[in-house]
Amino acid sequence: MTRLAGVVNLAERSTFARSLSEIAVAAAMDAGLAVRVLTGDKEVASWCEDRKLEVTDDTGGGLSTSLSNAVDALERPWLVCHADLPLVTGEALSDVSAAADNRGWAIAPSLDGGTNVIAGTGRFRFSFGPGSFHSHLASVPNAAVIVDARLAVEVDTPWHLGVLRGLGLVPSLVS
Repeated sequence: MTRLAGVVNLAERSTFARSLSEIAVAAAMDAGLAVRVLTGDKEVASWCEDRKLEVTDDTGGGLSTSLSNAVDALERPWLVCHADLPLVTGEALSDVSAAADNRGWAIAPSLDGGTNVIAGTGRFRFSFGPGSFHSHLASVPNAAVIVDARLAVEVDTPWHLGVLRGLGLVPSLVS
């Protein structure tokens, strides 16, 4: 959300982030997934604790390193869903989970070539950033690719925010 600082004030970004997080958590719960939130922010950890969600401390070193460390510690299938997906649903996450169960791996790209959702089992070296979808797919070429607007639309840049404004979704997320 910090990349929106030039177009959305701090209070609105905070409200927006909470709204998006509520959507992502509700979708994961609707899909029957165990929810664990990776964060280094005490306010976010408190928000999670209020909702009885598991929290994994961000180990530092960036998102990719922290997530790699987090999934390495798991001995079961995992699904990573970013908390900035305003259209995500339980059905969409269930589709990703089922595809990963069937193929071993599943990846849902963002509109701009990033990775918004990825699921698998075991160790994985994440490489988030521009073009991460292709980087992740190269790591697991047999992965099912899930192209779904509910998973592709994200909000972490002014361009993304413009797309949501164009769809008429922003007022419902910041109010």
